Amino acid sequence: MSLTVVIPAARFSAAQGVDPTLDLDLPGLRALLGRADLAETAGSSPEALLRGWFGAEAVGAAQLGLRLDWPDAPPGFWLRADPVHLRADRDAVLLLGHGGLGIDPSEAEALTGALNRLFGADGLHFYAPHPDRWYLRLDQDPGLTTTAPVEVLGSDIHPHLPRGEAALRWHALINEMQMLLYTHSVNDARELAGKPAVNSLWLWGEGPAPADLRRPFARVCGDDATLAALAVAADVPQRPLPPTLDGEVSGSDTLLWLDALSGPGRLGDLMAWREALQALDHVWLQTLLAAWKSGAIPHLRLVFPDSGGNLTAELKPATRWKFWRGAAPVRRLALA
Repeated sequence: MSLTVVIPAARFSAAQGVDPTLDLDLPGLRALLGRADLAETAGSSPEALLRGWFGAEAVGAAQLGLRLDWPDAPPGFWLRADPVHLRADRDAVLLLGHGGLGIDPSEAEALTGALNRLFGADGLHFYAPHPDRWYLRLDQDPGLTTTAPVEVLGSDIHPHLPRGEAALRWHALINEMQMLLYTHSVNDARELAGKPAVNSLWLWGEGPAPADLRRPFARVCGDDATLAALAVAADVPQRPLPPTLDGEVSGSDTLLWLDALSGPGRLGDLMAWREALQALDHVWLQTLLAAWKSGAIPHLRLVFPDSGGNLTAELKPATRWKFWRGAAPVRRLALA
């Protein structure tokens, strides 16, 4: 019986000697790092780690997302066309919002309806089966290379716009989309309500549909959309994250995805990141430590993915007898 726990955005830079965990009370994390066998491997994003486990490295994000959001989608070439919030900043335009914009289904329907009225004659068809995840259907491959929004969040969009032979045409189309969205009554109402405007679409996720994926776990548990989509595509049972550890989560060969640090980490919100780490330790890590010590979870593996290096902490049954291993400083998570 084993449990794999992935905690994205837990690693931090050690540059200039700054420790963002300073003065935090993290007994669960410190004990787990101290008792475990630690291994460093080549870095990866959390999504790349997931895709590697499922054998889905080449699968398009749009086709993968449709398995979760719209399994009966009509055939065609699909891109994600996610609603985003941009903000001009001197000579740059920053991507400051992707997901979590509080878009309700009626707003998504109104905005995609307006987009379809403007672009439908050009063969562009927009759909919003999920308020945060929109899709663009085309009759043929536009020959574009795109960038996932998670890699751009907080940065200037211009170096990351779609690339390819038809890139200039698509840049012009994106500008038209932005003008339509900027003047739409939905955004007028959102701004009056103090909500961020949905003032652009982020086109990305080209690639083939998933086929013959691996089943690396008996079940998965977490709220990440990519995790849920991969589980659906690979026919792996999946469930949302519960309030804390229960018997089903700690069952045999389960993947548990604890993603509370990713949001504040992407936005560089240090205070929110510290608060989320403190809560993660109290709600999950101390409970996981106790379950491993009692033998309820004989084999516990913690994975901390980061593009600068993945850290794995392995706690096996025999490790419980290595009582001389004490708590370790949290700076073991620091990237060199």
